[in-house]
Amino acid sequence: MKKILVILGPTSTGKTDLALKLANKFNGEVIACDSRQVYVGLDIGTGKLPGGKWKMENGKWKKGKGFWEMDGVKVWMYDVVDPKKQYSVYDYVKDAGKVVREIRKRGKLPIIAGGTGLYLKALLEGLPNLAIPVNRKLRRELEKLSLKRLQEKLQKISPKKWEKMNNYDRQNPRRLIRAVEIASVCMDDINTTTVGLMSTRGFDILKIGLSAPRQVLYQRIDERVVSRIYQGMIEEVKQLYELGLSFKRMRQLGLEYGILANYLEGKITNEEELVKILQGEIHGFARRQITWFKKEKNVLWFDIMDQNFPGEVEKIVNRWYY
Repeated sequence: MKKILVILGPTSTGKTDLALKLANKFNGEVIACDSRQVYVGLDIGTGKLPGGKWKMENGKWKKGKGFWEMDGVKVWMYDVVDPKKQYSVYDYVKDAGKVVREIRKRGKLPIIAGGTGLYLKALLEGLPNLAIPVNRKLRRELEKLSLKRLQEKLQKISPKKWEKMNNYDRQNPRRLIRAVEIASVCMDDINTTTVGLMSTRGFDILKIGLSAPRQVLYQRIDERVVSRIYQGMIEEVKQLYELGLSFKRMRQLGLEYGILANYLEGKITNEEELVKILQGEIHGFARRQITWFKKEKNVLWFDIMDQNFPGEVEKIVNRWYY
């Protein structure tokens, strides 16, 4: 059975909750598709434990090597790399593809769940740029540059690539560094037909998308931010800093960790301001996810405000799986 189930959608829609429920029902294991949950120690801020009954202080869960186990279901692609190290989409495709193959060998259903659209696309379809390897020497040089210098460098060597980038990517040092890296390679030397390391040729893929009205989504995000502050997100970031994770690297990791770096440095003066900034930034992140997933093909979408949606999803998966 060459089947793969995908649960996708913006943040705070309950993707992991649904994936765990379906994994229990259909003998599956979950593969997280999140660009930051791969890092060790980035637990509360990235929401490795889902909502609902799951809390950091209780619930039947434990950590393993490269996975967490929740109510007997393994969730892979958690804690696979030190946060001080760069981890690219190429690395994710290589590691997650291996996990998918191993799950299938065990006779179980791979369930990919997450909101990092680029990683999902690369894993399922492949990307030409995956053929371009990481240039560690160049990256070390680029990481020393300011955001403005990175922007100027990319505009100089590849005006077309700069024009194609959205405003968020233009403000993201990690994306800029990768863009410069790609633009610096002679494409004549690259096999641009290279696809994802986990080729989906011959696979039967079912995509379930979760959505919510914009204001409902914002409310869920706002509540989640407050909950994570309560769970100890600030303390988590303090501990990461004490263990040697620099504020600069936190900003590269983005969203919660970049904002909390500003808070710990005193650039954000109080917790009330911190919460508002976090909520606003994650609202923007959710909008970008929505825009990305609108382009995703062959997705069966469900509004999480429909109380019947879990049962409907289960019926569809049951017909597809059996």
